[in-house]
Amino acid sequence: MYTIIDIETTGGNNKSGRITEIAAFLHDGHKMIDKFTSLINPGIPIPPFIKNLTGISDEMVADAPTFEEIASELDRFTANAIFVAHNVNFDYSFIKEEFRRIGRDFKRKTLCTVQLSRASFPGLASYSLGKITRELNIILENAHRAEADAWATVKLFEKIILNESNAGLFDAHIGLPKPEIINSPFITTEFLESIPDECGVVRFYDKDDTLIYIKRSPQILTAISTKLRPNESKDYQQFITDVHRIDFDVTGSALTAQLIEANEMLKHKPKFNHGRFSMKTHFAIFSEKSDEYGEVLVLKRKKEGKNPLMTFGNFYEGLDFIKELGQQQDFEFRPSLFQNRKSPFLKPVNGAAHNLKKALLSSDSYLIIDEASTVNERMLIMVTDGIPTGYGVIDAHAPISASPEDMVQYAFADFPEMEMIVRSYLGKNLYEKVIPLT
Repeated sequence: MYTIIDIETTGGNNKSGRITEIAAFLHDGHKMIDKFTSLINPGIPIPPFIKNLTGISDEMVADAPTFEEIASELDRFTANAIFVAHNVNFDYSFIKEEFRRIGRDFKRKTLCTVQLSRASFPGLASYSLGKITRELNIILENAHRAEADAWATVKLFEKIILNESNAGLFDAHIGLPKPEIINSPFITTEFLESIPDECGVVRFYDKDDTLIYIKRSPQILTAISTKLRPNESKDYQQFITDVHRIDFDVTGSALTAQLIEANEMLKHKPKFNHGRFSMKTHFAIFSEKSDEYGEVLVLKRKKEGKNPLMTFGNFYEGLDFIKELGQQQDFEFRPSLFQNRKSPFLKPVNGAAHNLKKALLSSDSYLIIDEASTVNERMLIMVTDGIPTGYGVIDAHAPISASPEDMVQYAFADFPEMEMIVRSYLGKNLYEKVIPLT
């Protein structure tokens, strides 16, 4: 059974946004057999942009039920069925977060019609719902309303099911990988069935128990299935030959999963992880000595230097950072250290050169409290002087210890890329709260 779902929301962030409308169709793989639809009072104002996009106004939802009032019915309607949506992580994450707010867990196997469409109808210019429905002659009227979008997704799902080229496609996306393709006593059907399809990290090891691949994912079982899906590449054949053992961590926290992945990639350099880790760090600040200015902090491509003090995803992110730092009395901003190229730098003044790294990094220490794998737990990430130093799972209802370092169960190694991950994540406002440490 499948529940094919679409939601409308007050915004794109599941931490600050709320659901305003939901539509779900129960489908048995052949036909639609039931439906559930409702406007939802989000409890917060609907922004004008969203009102113009969806047509849903504050007045329309004023007398609608809250999510808590429809939660039990939605839970029953979707029970024992695979959760299907177009860009499923968006809809699933919002609904899961709404359940978490009322103290309830919501866990379902998921299936994404965007991913299925890419495999079923390769080569299309776009796989957005509006464009793929036009391409496949599916009627989509009243777009950006939940029932209309969900019904169009039903029709798309049925076309995917009827596509004769899809033999094995559903097994690859929602089924277990076949353990017989790997000659290992440690990877069995029973073991694979024990892996939840939740947010976390999965690791693959060879016969020497060397880490050869690590992957964070909002759905770790799906990530395993995707990685083990047969293909003709030499890389795949070598990977399948080398894999001997799999383990995983369920974090519930996307930030913790990203920090674990980055830390272990930077520490162990697994041979099947191409690139250093999933967040690209093309630019960095380095401490260098120049004949004219003495020791300076220069922004340049990361591959051009050694021992970066701070990393950035792109040039302009780094430029904005050092321009802001250049407004402090200890530094003077200069546009270019080298002739005929972009190499902005900071010249220390007033004796600031004695501790450049300390001047760069935040001196703030704090705890990030993030979601965990159940509603009764929270993930605690400790940040010391701007660098994440470790994490641990805590009781959601227990007070924070006077010695929070005792709550850290796993430590991180010190890499400058780790600071960048936390800096970027905090800017997205996806966490539950931050607790300063004095």
